[in-house]
Parts: sequence; structure tokens; C-alpha cells
Amino acid sequence: MTTDNPRIAILGAGVSGICMAIKLKEAGFTNLVIYEKADRVGGTWRDNTYPGVSCDVPTHLYSFSFAQKSDWPRLYADGADIQAYLEDVSEKSGIIPLCHFQTKITRATYQNDEWVVCFTDASGNNKEEKFDYVISGLGGLHSPAYPNVQGLEEFQGASFHTAKWDHSVDLTGKNVAIIGNAASAVQAVPEIDDKVASLTVFQRTPNWMMDRQNKEYSGKALKLMRWLPIISLLKRLRIFLWAEFVFHPAFRENSLMQKFARMRAKAYLRQEVKDPELLKKLMPDYSVGCKRVLFVDSYLQSLQKDHVKLVDRAVKAITKDGILDAENYNHNFDVIIYATGFNPFNILSSMEVKGAEGVTLADCWQDNIQSHKTVAVSGFPNFFMLLGPNSALGHNSVILMIEAQVNYIVKCLKKMRKNGWTSLDPKSVSQDKFNNFIQKRLQGTVWQGSCSSWYKDGDGQNFTIWPLSATRYMLSMRKPDFSEYNVK
Repeated sequence: MTTDNPRIAILGAGVSGICMAIKLKEAGFTNLVIYEKADRVGGTWRDNTYPGVSCDVPTHLYSFSFAQKSDWPRLYADGADIQAYLEDVSEKSGIIPLCHFQTKITRATYQNDEWVVCFTDASGNNKEEKFDYVISGLGGLHSPAYPNVQGLEEFQGASFHTAKWDHSVDLTGKNVAIIGNAASAVQAVPEIDDKVASLTVFQRTPNWMMDRQNKEYSGKALKLMRWLPIISLLKRLRIFLWAEFVFHPAFRENSLMQKFARMRAKAYLRQEVKDPELLKKLMPDYSVGCKRVLFVDSYLQSLQKDHVKLVDRAVKAITKDGILDAENYNHNFDVIIYATGFNPFNILSSMEVKGAEGVTLADCWQDNIQSHKTVAVSGFPNFFMLLGPNSALGHNSVILMIEAQVNYIVKCLKKMRKNGWTSLDPKSVSQDKFNNFIQKRLQGTVWQGSCSSWYKDGDGQNFTIWPLSATRYMLSMRKPDFSEYNVK
């Protein structure tokens, strides 16, 4: 290892990878390479282009603390605005030349005290490079999930996932099905319902919804925010404090705030949905937040249009003509759209990560997905993850988590550079202690509730959510404790 200027590979040029590269560069680490499968930066916001795509976190908080934008056009920015912001930040920070675009990582192996990264480049050539550190910025939500039903390949019409929206398919006058009624569905449905002949939404379980109130800022307000950036900073602070001290307490089971949140969410559904049968279908019977709360604009209005129908029966199979539901009723469609979310932490679907003892990360995570401090895994020296297990938030901006993780990793690397260390590997006992802490703290929260969600594995262990406040996480990541690591 070259301790003065180590070789560092960053996997992915999404929000996490961009932040990591900027902060490493600022800290004097210049021997950097960013591997990105696509032809430009952006990650989630580059890939998701479905109609109505937008953020469900107010954008003044869903942006880097060190690269604030004072003139977001609305409270919740759409995907194109966020993508433009990420491209602008990347250009201004000078990290674009570090990016190797259209490069697919196939394997990363730790051997002889270094990481060997194998990849296919833009020309289709298989290559490998050696690094001192590998940092995954792939995150937990980048691999689209499809329903586990028969016949996915049987349908003879057009079909696609919301994360891979096929803009060549004209929905005008078509009979369209959307499988799923969570985050992407509630955004896409109002954008397409006026184009189609009919629209059928298949709901497995209902979701708690609240009014998003996505107001556009007036020209006067935008000018004022440009002239006085302090206004945007105060907006950011107000959003953060509300999420931390009002929203977060609601995620404790049987708490006063949980009861209030449930009352408010019920009231919103009753106010917006006049049809008693439809209201019954849409009303959840679990705690608010057990599944991700949906902040919606006009989704409920769309569901009440004459040509729009909600089916609250599970999908049994896909047929050549459409969908067979759980009651064996066949629905005929021209187009099927899968709004079925992502496979969490499926970073291993297209690449193999092999640690010091020849054990793969897939083997380590087969029975229990866990990490140390959400950023490292025992047995994988000099390997870090951004948005690793139990670092997602159910109440606040994930950008806060990313920045805390990035700062933690930078401090680790600076300490190693200063001391001449060549290897940093979490102790298994430290990792177990951290994971036990997480699981204990999850008890009594709605995230560990009885509803099914992508937060939990098949055994009911929540490997996704950070159970405490974002403030608590940021404080815990301020200073690495190197007694928790094997160092050499």
C-alpha cells in the first residue's frame, strides 16, 4: 500500500459516490477512480424517469450541506431537478474526470493486502485494477424487484418497471395495469390517468398516506431566496427539526405521537375518499410507519375517476392477455407496469465481493445482513459501504446519513495515512455488539411491527432502518473508535 496517496475505488456515481469523491478529494486523496455503469452521474435520479418522479423529502434538506441550492422551484423537487443539481455539483467539484463511465464491476477480491477489482469497460473489454481501498456507493435500492408470480415472460403486450420506464410505449387509449401502490405508483398514476382508456391499480396491502402539499415557490420568493441564502438555510433547519422532534417520535408503538399520526392519516383518507368501499380498501390496519408513509398529491383523486379502478386482490399470475388475480379473475390489458420497488441490498446481484479469508459477502449475508457502524463488514479489510445495512431512515433525509458516513470514512482513511496503517478490519465482536444494539433499539418501534415490508428479511429481522434519530446517528459517527477494529 502507498500510505501517502492510497489507491481508492469508488463504486457508483450516484448521490453517495458523488459525496464520497468530493470529500476524499478535499481531504487530499487524489488517487481516486469512480466506476459507474451508466454514461453519466446521478444514480437513482438518472435511472428513474417515470412520469411524476419526485422526492418525498423536502429538497432543501435533500441536498448536500456543503452545496446548498437556494432556488429550488418547489418544496419537493422532481427527479429532473435533482438530477440537474447532482450533475452541477459534480461538474463544479471537479470529480467528472475521475469517473469511468459505462463500466460494470464484476468482482472485487481482497488478496495480498490489496483489492483486485475486475470490470468490463465501455468497449466491452474485461480488465482488472488494484486498489488499497474499495468504497461501495451502490446503496440498498438500485435493483428493481418484480413480483414473484408465474408468467412474467408470457404477457404479449408491453411491460416494464417504473425504475426502467419505457418512454417509447404510448399509453394513449390503452388499457393499463399498475402492479403496486407505493411510492412510484402514487406519483405516476396522476400523470398518466388522463391518457389511458382504463387504469387498474393492483394493491397487495394498503399504505398510510398524507397530503404532501407540494407548493411551487413564487417568482418573488425565488428571488428573495437567491438574494438571501440564509432563508434557504433556515428552511432546511426547520424541516430537519420538524422531522427529528415531531415526526420521529411518532414511530414508537403506542406513543402519543403515533396515535396522533394515525388519527391524522385516517382523517386525510376519509376527507379525500368519498366512496365507502374504496375507503375500506385503502384503510390500513397497522401502525403508521410500519411500511413507508406515502406523501401524495392527487393520487386519491385519480383513483376516484370513472375509468380508474383499485383491485385489492393479490396478483396470482401474469397471462398472455393480462393478469390473473388471487380469485382467479382474468383482467385483460394492453400494458403492464410494475411499481414493485427494489431488492434491498442487492449489490451482490451483478458482482462478487470476496474478503480476506476467501469468504464472499453473499455468504456472510446469507442468514443475517449486518455491518459495523453501517459502513464496514468484519472480514473485509479496507472495504466500506455507503448506505449499508440499517442506515436508511423512516423519518428524515438520507443525505444526512450519507454525509455522516462519508465523514466517518474520510477520518478512518486520514488516520491510516497519518499512522502508516495498511489494514482496517472491524472486529467480529464489535460488529455483533453494534448489530445487537440496533436490533434491541428497533424493539418497540413501528419498523419492527407485524406488517410485511421491505425493511425486514424472511425471519423478521430489520436490516434496513436506523431506529434512532438522525441526530443520534450523526453524533455516533463523529469520531471512529479504532479499538473496534483490527489494525495493522
